[in-house]
Amino acid sequence: MCVTVRFESGTRIEPWDPTERTITVPAGLSPLLTVTAVRAVLAELCISQPPFEALCFCGETIETLPRVPEQRSTQVVSNAP
Repeated sequence: MCVTVRFESGTRIEPWDPTERTITVPAGLSPLLTVTAVRAVLAELCISQPPFEALCFCGETIETLPRVPEQRSTQVVSNAP
């Protein structure tokens, strides 16, 4: 995937960063509004979009959900069913 999505809070957000190929959306948007915002930026960049997802320049689906870092735990659950 060529384009990534970044979530940011602030008063002035630049939606498209061509050097990093990043679309920035306001933090806290619902998943539906996030897809809508990403699709709007891509449409402004003349990248045609299918009806229900956001596609990158390369044709791959753009992941629009915020990523949660993988968390590892050394705890062992005992007496688990």
